[in-house]
Amino acid sequence: MCMHRAGIALVAVLALAGCVTQETRRDAVEEINRAFRAEYEAVLGKRGTRVVAAPHAEVFDATRAMLVRLGLTVRQQSPGLGLLTADALAPRPLSREEWERASVADLPKARELLARHVGALANLFTFEPEGLSIVINANVLETPGGTEVAFAMRMREVDAPKSGMPRREYPPPTAVAIGIDKLWDELDRELRSRGMASPRR
Repeated sequence: MCMHRAGIALVAVLALAGCVTQETRRDAVEEINRAFRAEYEAVLGKRGTRVVAAPHAEVFDATRAMLVRLGLTVRQQSPGLGLLTADALAPRPLSREEWERASVADLPKARELLARHVGALANLFTFEPEGLSIVINANVLETPGGTEVAFAMRMREVDAPKSGMPRREYPPPTAVAIGIDKLWDELDRELRSRGMASPRR
């Protein structure tokens, strides 16, 4: 009986999906983007920047090596500007388990926001990593007492989403927190392997 009811509910939701306009879906995802942007900026404000008591050139090289070791491809690098941009197919640099853990934490809020626009269709929404790449931007700049490193983490669409929902601009907030912490852990490991101090907050 429960399976029968679940099947009826799924059919009803799928029927509803055909009645929701693309504009409505876009408005729904834009609301998620606004909410998640605020949380994204809060995560970066708290976790995104640290200072390393080491020369700029050495920290820049260590940061680049760390990104490569995590499986990202460096697309742009400028030691003079202190800029590194790297990407990889999602969920990397997170593991699949880390991505799923972030999804469990953030999915209820996302579905609540979606439901205001698309009703029961929100229950079909997931944080699918397929068709996305994760872009990491690192700014490595000289500062009094060493080198300041700042990370940012965004998503870029590389293939159309299977769900039919417009893509979000920001990763789930918990995924950002996990990803940024992972970058610091790996940079710390790389710096220590080169005889340098750990980043300090």
